Amino acid sequence: MSKVKRDDNYGYLNFFKVDLSGLYKIQRRTTHDLVSRSYGLSTSDVLKGIKTWVDGRLFKETSPWGSMGKSGDDPVMCYCREIKEFSNGDFMVVLWKHDPSDTRGYRGLELGLDGNPTGNYVSNNSKSTGENVVWGHPCYYWIVPSEDLVVSIKFEDSKCDTDLMQKWITNCVRYRLKVPGYNSRQPGESETRIFFSKPDTPEEYNLIYKFSLSIKEFKTSEELLESICERTKHMLLRNEVVVSSNASEAELDGFLTAKKSLDKANVQIFDLMQGFLNRYFTKPEAEENNVRRVEIKLEATPSVEQLKELMAYSSDFTEDGWADVIFIDEDDVRTSIKKHRIVERIMLAKVIDAYTCDTLHGVLNSERDKYVRISRLNAVAAEADAANDELEGADMSKVAEAAESV
Repeated sequence: MSKVKRDDNYGYLNFFKVDLSGLYKIQRRTTHDLVSRSYGLSTSDVLKGIKTWVDGRLFKETSPWGSMGKSGDDPVMCYCREIKEFSNGDFMVVLWKHDPSDTRGYRGLELGLDGNPTGNYVSNNSKSTGENVVWGHPCYYWIVPSEDLVVSIKFEDSKCDTDLMQKWITNCVRYRLKVPGYNSRQPGESETRIFFSKPDTPEEYNLIYKFSLSIKEFKTSEELLESICERTKHMLLRNEVVVSSNASEAELDGFLTAKKSLDKANVQIFDLMQGFLNRYFTKPEAEENNVRRVEIKLEATPSVEQLKELMAYSSDFTEDGWADVIFIDEDDVRTSIKKHRIVERIMLAKVIDAYTCDTLHGVLNSERDKYVRISRLNAVAAEADAANDELEGADMSKVAEAAESV
């Protein structure tokens, strides 16, 4: 086995707000769903329950969904490398993402005879691919329930996939956890169904568990985002694609018919470009660097909601990396989406194993007050805007009173 060597890493932090966390009644509408207030299951309670569930299982049993997709394909798997609660109420979660279509920086996590990680890794050019190796990347998340805050930490050799993390937490609760007083498990022939209710009405299983995040923007006032959207005439989508003979091919027809507007899903055009480059511009197998930089220019004027979706999509873009979304106005003034995200960074010494919860939290907790203040920028700015509006309203009232007295 060839051990993976790692240099010192910069870890880029992206800040997310917890929008929904708990049990809700959902009323379906044609355009959107109406979500009730939360009926229980706080973020802390859920994470404590998940930790108990994870602690009693082997590594490959920590994915709440099966390794075979409904259509018979290999789905993206998500396992729990480690989860830990700290004395201040914070949680650190280290997940392991296994994506069969991703080949860049892929490395193997070795499992011991007991079915748990040994701490050894193998590189993606190793010939050892037995059942005791799980290929993928680590994903790091700092969760601060008291602030409704999630911070992802993106290193060069890790992933930041908040959609996958949300899916993992949601599926753990919906399909795996037993929560006394809130849910009931009913085993069936092919699967076990779990129903949720309120403790005071246990017979009414009419609730659904939801956990969703949205990225925190640097500017809270939507006026700035609206002005960017109004001025934008073109957009540049930049990313890197891996060109290799075993990378998955993109389905052109299905892709083009399914994507009608510039929403988050449309950035999958890079998958299409990867399939194209695989066919025509693959380097010889002997060459290790098969990464191509791709830049796509679109004539587009996005809405504020679409801009926010692109912010979420770009959450794992490093500040000094090639990947970017750039908005261009009619005067060719360019605005990078990175300028409107809250991003900080940390640096850790090299390790062979994935970073532990203790290591990550030790660095983050030393600057916890600073990061919490940063995460509150939206609320502080909103309060300031409200105060200014109130003052302006009071001033206008005084002007009106003076005019009446005259």
